[in-house]
Amino acid sequence: MLNTNDDSIVSKYNFISEKLTKYVGVCLYILCLFGTTMNILTFMRRTYKSRACSLYLLFASICDFIHLNFGSLSNILQYGFHYDWTITSVAYCQIKNYFVYVFTIISATFTIFASIDRYISSSRKVHCWIFSKQSIAIRCIIISILFWFIISIPIIFCSIRIHHSSHNEQMVCSINSKRMSCFFIQIVYSCILNGFIPPISMLVFGLLTCINYRELRRRCPSDSSRVKQINYQLTSMLVLQSIKSSFTSLPYSIFNTYALLTIELDRSPMYQAKENLIHQIVYLLFWSNYTSFFVYLYSSDIFRKHWLTHLKRIVCCLKLFKHQQSKYHIRSDRI
Repeated sequence: MLNTNDDSIVSKYNFISEKLTKYVGVCLYILCLFGTTMNILTFMRRTYKSRACSLYLLFASICDFIHLNFGSLSNILQYGFHYDWTITSVAYCQIKNYFVYVFTIISATFTIFASIDRYISSSRKVHCWIFSKQSIAIRCIIISILFWFIISIPIIFCSIRIHHSSHNEQMVCSINSKRMSCFFIQIVYSCILNGFIPPISMLVFGLLTCINYRELRRRCPSDSSRVKQINYQLTSMLVLQSIKSSFTSLPYSIFNTYALLTIELDRSPMYQAKENLIHQIVYLLFWSNYTSFFVYLYSSDIFRKHWLTHLKRIVCCLKLFKHQQSKYHIRSDRI
């Protein structure tokens, strides 16, 4: 039983958590949505589309776009505005959880593939370059999508609506961690596959690629062709992204691991409120993974140039469309 003072403190923690989700979450969602959309449009340009690494990043951005509108938006609506669109049916909850988990892991897989591709393309072993071809990338993308969609089917049967003690007893759509099989699935997906493996893998392959490129530059210092520049800048984009992912993904993975391993412990309302606040902070930090567009924009002047060119074309098309609409209205008025 809480006294008046403790109840007031718990309410303050919950209030801070709600406001963080509402205001910081909305701002992050807008930035991430804009960034992933710009990534998709830029990587679809001919300069990038012919490269295996760019194909991986293109499909990773598409997966991020879908995840933002299934997972992140749902989180903002529920914990920031007390609206849950999965409340009408358990089936909606199952579908939402399935897509959130699947598209998150597919995006992480493609980003790791992009890092591996940069490492292979920078290798001195010529026979390895065959794995950096566009045709190989397309096969890997198709196989990965089918693999994760099939192997993740158990998530559907583990998804339930429960009263979550860490969220003021709200009905939330979550994995049933009380069942051992579902508990294992959540550990593997939330903590290992989507948490520890992606940033560490990207960081390792990024460092190995930097070592290879340093060796290549030492041997061929005069080579400054456009193809080489694009390859170097794609590598720098991924290295910076891997560093950022390490700072954004690892805290969320550590917290998830702790929460799952201590799920059977009795917690006071005060402790639950603190956990809720920490969870929302690390979850919002995890969203920073979807701001890769701004990392690419900073680290590559070629990417920046192509994005600006594409943006100018979009603005010109909008102006032309608006001009055509105004002409149409003028003609309609005359008639």
